[in-house]
Amino acid sequence: MNKLSFFIFLTALAFINLGDKVARSEAPFKVPLQTRKEWNFEKEGVQFSNNFSGARLNDCTFLKDNVYVATITPENSPINRSPWYAFKITSQKKQSIEVRFLLTHPGAASKPNISFDGKKWKALEKDKWTAANSEKKTLASAQLEVGPNTIWVFAHHPVSLDDLNSWTNTLAKAPHTKITTIGKSLEGRPIKQLAIGNPDANNFVFILGRQHPPEITGSVGLMSFVDTIAMDSPLSKTFRNNFQTIVIPVVNPDGVEHGHWRSTLGGVDPNRDYGPFTQIETKAIRDSLATIAKLPKARVYLFLDFHSTFEDIFYTQRDEDQTFPLLFTKRWLNGIQEHFPDYVFKRDPGHNENLPTSKTWAYKTFGCAGITYEFGYNTSFEKVRVIASGAAEEMIKILVAETASR
Repeated sequence: MNKLSFFIFLTALAFINLGDKVARSEAPFKVPLQTRKEWNFEKEGVQFSNNFSGARLNDCTFLKDNVYVATITPENSPINRSPWYAFKITSQKKQSIEVRFLLTHPGAASKPNISFDGKKWKALEKDKWTAANSEKKTLASAQLEVGPNTIWVFAHHPVSLDDLNSWTNTLAKAPHTKITTIGKSLEGRPIKQLAIGNPDANNFVFILGRQHPPEITGSVGLMSFVDTIAMDSPLSKTFRNNFQTIVIPVVNPDGVEHGHWRSTLGGVDPNRDYGPFTQIETKAIRDSLATIAKLPKARVYLFLDFHSTFEDIFYTQRDEDQTFPLLFTKRWLNGIQEHFPDYVFKRDPGHNENLPTSKTWAYKTFGCAGITYEFGYNTSFEKVRVIASGAAEEMIKILVAETASR
């Protein structure tokens, strides 16, 4: 190749690389999509797979006899230390294997929940789980009995998009409930909104859920809370006659689908985007709720955002931060404590008040209490349902009394 030909070759290559960079920079996805695949270990007769909705498994290797390493990587970094993993294993024969969890980002792999049909779940036995030890430089590991049926291995008992859609569609059949689509995610999934109650009522409660995909107990709490509002009781009927409850059960459906730890496909934590509103999902929330709040005589009494973390806790404004109704948060949490005198929960007033979270946006925009309602990752579903239902009852009592006095 002469010098002129070589120069032309380098110039063409540069333009190709530049074109690739431009194409990538204009692509709407700001995080790499997880590769869906199967890892086949033919000699051992074992297969690992992440080829299903909600899965998270980035690589899998065979280490030695009956020992496999599952590599778990978040969608982007930096990111919260709340690792999510989900995969399934098939084996041609019954055998015991060890799976070690290699996290490429700081965090601790939680003891898995397992299922043999993808429907019924149970926590892995304590004696079959070993937590990671940083001093000994050992990975967390699970001893699993596999084959011949598929075994599902998840960081937490899942609540999938299908589960939430089924719940939403069932609830929408009630005469006092209307379902609409207020927008679509970056990948085109619908963002659904439920309106529960008297369509002529001017009083509103706003509820969000599943901004962060792994926060399963938050979804369970939201469903139980909303089910109590929708139930056929005199108290709930009175509430629905005077209020409309607006529920958006899944803010980040793409994140749930792709097994993200936290972010949208746009690479942003949605609960840090209520201000910039860079994401198509948070823009849809803003536009819908703000439009409702601007209706004639409309008044927003409460904004709740359901999440999960390492403990049961409420993130709120301070009591000296005036809200409508006055001191609602203090009265509500006192009511919950009286309803469940043995229930241990915390309150963190002023939490992340300078960050663009949904609760801070709601407080500043609507003047109501904006509350992030967090359940522990490991709080049992049964307890979450009971507590969330009781919390809904206490909310209803306060707000019904407020409207009766006006």
